[in-house]
Amino acid sequence: MKAKRTRGRRAGVLLSAMVAGAGGARAEGESAPLASGFTAAVEADAETGWQLIVLRYQDAKAPERSLEVRVAPHAGGNLFSWKVDGEELLMQPPKLADLVDQRAGTPLMFPTVNRVRDGRMSFEGRKFSFEPNNGKNFIHGLARRRPFTIGQVEAKARLATAEAFLEWDEGQPDFDRFPIKHRLTLTYTLRKGGLAIGYKVNSRDRARLPFGFGLHPYFRIPGPREEVTISSPLSKRMEAVELLPTGKLIPVAGAHDLRRPVTLAGLALDDVYLGMTPGRPAWFRVGAERPRIKMEGSRDFTHLVVYTPPDKPFFCIENQTSSTDAHNLYAAGKKRESNLLVVPPGKSRSGEVIWTVDRR
Repeated sequence: MKAKRTRGRRAGVLLSAMVAGAGGARAEGESAPLASGFTAAVEADAETGWQLIVLRYQDAKAPERSLEVRVAPHAGGNLFSWKVDGEELLMQPPKLADLVDQRAGTPLMFPTVNRVRDGRMSFEGRKFSFEPNNGKNFIHGLARRRPFTIGQVEAKARLATAEAFLEWDEGQPDFDRFPIKHRLTLTYTLRKGGLAIGYKVNSRDRARLPFGFGLHPYFRIPGPREEVTISSPLSKRMEAVELLPTGKLIPVAGAHDLRRPVTLAGLALDDVYLGMTPGRPAWFRVGAERPRIKMEGSRDFTHLVVYTPPDKPFFCIENQTSSTDAHNLYAAGKKRESNLLVVPPGKSRSGEVIWTVDRR
């Protein structure tokens, strides 16, 4: 079943006429979700006029169990809502129109993750510069503010999936900042066990394309901080000066050691960890009675950022393919530490992050 947005419907799924704000209430006349199984739709938001991707799963044997994903392609492909058993896990913007300017949802970071020192970097003799937006540094990449195009949206017996893509060429306002032609495709796949967010970078240039890709979810803290527990399997973190890694790896110790579960009470981290591998996830749990959310990625997702500001109602566990300031570390000879990914001309590279709902 393929989405045909120009006609406003596709086989088996009626596309809704409107959605009430960021909360996503169904519009009058929209078909109700199936009693069980998967649904996939493109809905229109009345306030912004944006088209939203909505994927849902309802467990037939356990009616209290459900999953729902909402994505705003217009706002940089931000997966702004993820509900598990009806409960919202992500911070919501005051208004959906404010999504790209808020600490909300799940902004993506590409082609740089987190900070670029002084807004400048180089690769194989080629120099790139960005307008500083975090003190003297540049932060969080170029793609998170760009509108993506909706691709295939589909529901099957065992999953619901949707694609959104960004063509990076001379038509993009910031192309001169990173003038390497390519297409970035995001794939959101909902299964009974959780959610996968995939990326694929297709080079359309004669130059090699160096990049990092990361997700920056803002998870809600709905109650006391001591009710939120987090854990990471990693034994090494990156030494940093003013939140910029030096390239040196140091053993975790004290508050930085998350190998045993810890609560957010009094925890104040903003650190880059290295060593993530498939099958060894980080995880968090909001309340003892709720499921654990396990977070891992394919082999290219080697880095993990843990951000737990003590004065904010959110925390972040960020799967990343590369280090903060990866291009500059790579240029300094820190290839392993940076894990900067490079796509040859005409080739592609892909990977995925998996968020598993662990009910054990």
